[in-house]
Amino acid sequence: MDDAARARAVERLTALWALNEAGLGGLIHALRVPFTGVVVGSTAVVLIALIAFFAERKTKAILKATVIVLLVKAAASPHTPLPAYVAVSFQGLAGAVLFGLLPSVRLGALLLGLLALWQGAVQKLLVMTILYGKSLWDAVDSIGRWILEKMGAGPGELSPTGWFLFFYLGYYTIAGSITGWLAGAIPGEIARVLADPPMADLASEAAMPALAGGRKRWWQRTPFKAGLVLLALLATSLCLQPGSEGWAKGLRVFVRVLVVLAVWMWIVRPLGRALFRRFRRHEQAVYGEEVSRALAQFPALRQAAAVAWRRSRAARRFRRWKIFLVELIVLALAGDSMEKGASRDGLATNL
Repeated sequence: MDDAARARAVERLTALWALNEAGLGGLIHALRVPFTGVVVGSTAVVLIALIAFFAERKTKAILKATVIVLLVKAAASPHTPLPAYVAVSFQGLAGAVLFGLLPSVRLGALLLGLLALWQGAVQKLLVMTILYGKSLWDAVDSIGRWILEKMGAGPGELSPTGWFLFFYLGYYTIAGSITGWLAGAIPGEIARVLADPPMADLASEAAMPALAGGRKRWWQRTPFKAGLVLLALLATSLCLQPGSEGWAKGLRVFVRVLVVLAVWMWIVRPLGRALFRRFRRHEQAVYGEEVSRALAQFPALRQAAAVAWRRSRAARRFRRWKIFLVELIVLALAGDSMEKGASRDGLATNL
């Protein structure tokens, strides 16, 4: 594959990554897959691995793609919370380091899958701990011990908090391993399909659910979820420590949440947004043309997504996500002017 063909493939994959970050919320909801953040993160890992697969200079290509995705995400979804930008930045930086140091794309993809999903899991735990403090884990321990007592089990060596963390992080470890394995294996599957790329009349294909993220319903929004956790902690404090001591502990939790939210809303978030605006102004001057091209590709990529969605309809849930993703990537890459022979030879060389 010549340099121009590789550059076109990397550009198209970067646009797909940006679309994944800015507009796959409606699709993931339609798939009815639990832990949608895992699916979006896994898709990003696959696309970063493919960028490394096609790029001549892997580190530079991934870092450039990361900046473009951040700028596109800010332009297409201006109300995106700051932690989402942190996740994208971590995925891109980790991918640049891993694929720059490791000669094997498969090994780099496996490690990136683990790191990306661990980052998402640890970020959630840190946010919960900062927001609610030690009282959150005290409540988990108290409820866990109460359940164990009702089941007639002994105290055991590992606390309920330890079991919770074990299963929680274990889930993300398994998901990260599967993601990394798929990210390393999918290039070979795409290579075989690109040898005889599918043709489709994109305009006449059946439509898929809207790719715009849309507004979350009121019970899906973070403040509502945080309020539910707060109410659960207050109820636990009153049940385990009835009387004035329970009320005092509950009041301390309530005040802590208010203080943390105030610091976040009035200090951390404005400062973070100011720094990000400065970053955008600087990088937009450098990558403005690439960002415009990525945004211009969104309509065609959405049409390709409609075709891939229709072709994956026989499968369900996670399997449908995998089939849909492979079909979408193949359609996006086959839309380039890469010659079949060059695609076959270049991909075979990399495998």
